[in-house]
Amino acid sequence: MLALSITSNLYLLDVGLRSSVLRFVARSHAVGNHEEASRVVSAAFWVRLRIGGLALLLALIISLIFPRVFHISEPLGTSAQKAVVVIGLSVCLSMPMSAIGAVLSALNRYDLQSYVSLLQLAIRVGGVVLVLLHGKGILAIAICELAASLAGHCLTIIIARSIYPELQIRMETPSREVLRPLWSYGTYSFILLVSMQLIYQTDNLIVGACISTVGVTLYSIGNSLCRYAQQLFSALTNTFVSAASVYEVSGSQMRLRGLYLNGTRIVLALSLPIQMTLITRPHSFIGLWMGPQYAGPAGAVTTVLAIALTLSLLNSTASSIAVGTGRHKPVAMWTIAEALSNVLLSILLARRMGLMGVAIGTLLPSIIVNLGLWPYFIPQIVGVGRTEILHRILIPAVICATPFTICSLLMEIYAPPHTIAKFVYQTLSLLPIFYSAAIVLHWGSIKRELLPRLMARRIGAGE
Repeated sequence: MLALSITSNLYLLDVGLRSSVLRFVARSHAVGNHEEASRVVSAAFWVRLRIGGLALLLALIISLIFPRVFHISEPLGTSAQKAVVVIGLSVCLSMPMSAIGAVLSALNRYDLQSYVSLLQLAIRVGGVVLVLLHGKGILAIAICELAASLAGHCLTIIIARSIYPELQIRMETPSREVLRPLWSYGTYSFILLVSMQLIYQTDNLIVGACISTVGVTLYSIGNSLCRYAQQLFSALTNTFVSAASVYEVSGSQMRLRGLYLNGTRIVLALSLPIQMTLITRPHSFIGLWMGPQYAGPAGAVTTVLAIALTLSLLNSTASSIAVGTGRHKPVAMWTIAEALSNVLLSILLARRMGLMGVAIGTLLPSIIVNLGLWPYFIPQIVGVGRTEILHRILIPAVICATPFTICSLLMEIYAPPHTIAKFVYQTLSLLPIFYSAAIVLHWGSIKRELLPRLMARRIGAGE
């Protein structure tokens, strides 16, 4: 966890170029300007190829001081150093290759990206299980990470070239006219990337440095559960970036407004049952999954971090639209402030409150940003007022989530599960409570928008 947490920060060297590729290729493809798309991707590949070399050099330097900083004794110290170098090599190779892979996102082919991700996951998980069964250690696990990453990027490039044959990659020094808009847009995307890394990746490092290496295991259980949920819904909201770019270039403000309202409803409809379960029942799940000795401290951390994640998911659609339309400068500024406050508070509270202090240090800035700042910015980017947000999104979300949360708490108190299977069964049995309320509240929109589309698709399939 420490090796991955610290080397993942090397992706900050991207300086926002991948998001620039996504935005400008989406716009160029929408108007049929394939030459411009080729110049953008070629420039990003050229720059990131050199950034990848720098990332590998930094990984070598990090490997030299890694055991000393985190007090890792032999024989794990040497293995940890080698693992850092291998993961650094993975970052080095990913930098230029993912510039071409961003084309899939720009063309809204997230279905193909998902297939590649599943392949990477199969290689990674299968490899890790195999090396552990043969008694191998940290270095072998890092090599599995490298193999999965390399296989995924190679396949992504092959797919991108096949679905966008007009795209031409040129290995030549890009002109300033091409680089200038990429850097201009990418600067604030880079700040956002730095902020997200600080918010989501530094907690484990703070725990390791301020509390103990053992504490990293306890904290990372809850942190990982929330990150899995966050990645799941980021995969959804990331699709809104290219859509927003296309709507912007076509001048369709109404479609941007619809993207925000419907996108936010979908994210909340899918995420709230998961988040409310993580908030109300983490002790049972972690106790059954990892063992009862982990349930207490890891469960408390999970509850706090799940609240912070729920708040961020509330505005995740708006964030993607801001990035897609190039209006993400204010978002970048307050997100970096949130990240720095997160790090500072987590360090201060860690010494007084332990693991819970680090979690609370993450929650407090999230409350200020998501409830204090976003409601005043959303009307500027999509034209939806605060009153409309309250009545069409927040109040319905609370009404749907409240009975589900109450029943989840009662289930935890009066019918605690004794197996993972029973926990899953109990959680699934509560879902009709949430979705019945959602259908009743949104029946007008469902009848007006969703049902006609389903009927038209059914008729088309019959023909």
